[in-house]
Amino acid sequence: MEAIFTCADGSDQAVKTGELATQLHIKAPSVVQMLEKLKKKRLVDYGRHTGAKLTKKGRELAAKIVRRHDLAERLLADVFGQDLPKVHDDACKLEHAIDDELADKIEKTLGKPNTCPHGSPIPTTNGRVSRANCTELVDVGEGKECTVTTIPEDREAVQRLLSLNILPKSKIKVVEKLPRGAILVQCGDTQVALSRGVASQILVSGRRRRARRRWGRG
Repeated sequence: MEAIFTCADGSDQAVKTGELATQLHIKAPSVVQMLEKLKKKRLVDYGRHTGAKLTKKGRELAAKIVRRHDLAERLLADVFGQDLPKVHDDACKLEHAIDDELADKIEKTLGKPNTCPHGSPIPTTNGRVSRANCTELVDVGEGKECTVTTIPEDREAVQRLLSLNILPKSKIKVVEKLPRGAILVQCGDTQVALSRGVASQILVSGRRRRARRRWGRG
């Protein structure tokens, strides 16, 4: 349910089985089996050709789970100084020990953060998600400058992006579109090629070209 909510970006759109399998790093048949169980509990509307969509009840529950997870990430990163690559996996364990009351206390203690450490918006107590006008990095044209808003939570991806200083609020420029969907980007004085898979998971804002301005450090 958390994966459906995340893949749908908190909206009511349906998510394909293959996308969920990729998100969860499991095989599609296992996803189908769980979706059938969730369908019987009326938490998910699911069809093999239409994909999976959270019901009202399912969306409310999923939003609570995502909120607990995101706040757990913030707690680990901001209070305990946990390294960013480890935050997601550790939060997956911690979120199960957090109820709604504790989540509210954590949120208040942290100053009511709007996003998790990876830049994803934290759902409100009523399940709403406020997403700024963003686009996938893979869709940004050559020569365009933009600001990173969200990065993937996968440990390996985070480790690489961290080493390149490509993090939320970093300013980057799309230098060239390479074969097979890869993208050559510039961050500060460094140019690096990102695969289409990684670039499609990075969300950015501010795609307009800034003429006659030298590219500076993010």
